[in-house]
Amino acid sequence: MEIQVGGLALVIAGAVLQLKYTGLLDILGDERLATPVLLLAAGALCALLGFLGCCGAIRENYCLTVSFAVLLALVLLIETATAIAAYALHEPLQASLSKQLTLGLSRYNRSVGVTMAWDQTQTQFSCCGVHNYTDWVVPPDSCCIHHSPGCGRIQQNLYSTEKNVEGCMASLEQWLIMNAALVGGISALVGSLQVIGICFACCLSKSILRDFHDFYY
Repeated sequence: MEIQVGGLALVIAGAVLQLKYTGLLDILGDERLATPVLLLAAGALCALLGFLGCCGAIRENYCLTVSFAVLLALVLLIETATAIAAYALHEPLQASLSKQLTLGLSRYNRSVGVTMAWDQTQTQFSCCGVHNYTDWVVPPDSCCIHHSPGCGRIQQNLYSTEKNVEGCMASLEQWLIMNAALVGGISALVGSLQVIGICFACCLSKSILRDFHDFYY
């Protein structure tokens, strides 16, 4: 049951990130775009394994219980290895974020998805450009505090109180750190539940095997 609850928590976290921040994830690139998908996949797998464990416990089936313990241990091992590899191989956050945002900015008006993502991000975080509004040749209307058609072009040469002048990088960096902490906390909780589930399955399978021997021998 604990594994199913943990799996459900991962599914919910992945779904919230995917649905609420779709545009932002489009800008941040493939690595971070994969995070909600990985959470959804891991959560669904944990829920499926939890169902297998429940069946094994209810039926006191030795094979199901051992299979549950082995598969859960493999999932935990893969999760741990993935987390270690991601931490060891990732670029420093600031450099990676700057590179991804600059690349996304250069694709503005070339890709409908990226254009919408930038507009959504600048509106949501009240920012403009990567480092500041001068990153844009012509600031888009989403840089304006009060949106109106063509407001970005009108105010491009003015340090105006009518447009956001701070870049998006600082806000996005803080957002990523906060969400990484949230995802890390949920993952740690699910990992702890997985360890408990493995121990429980091992103890139960040992008990089933002992009862089997006592009954027949």
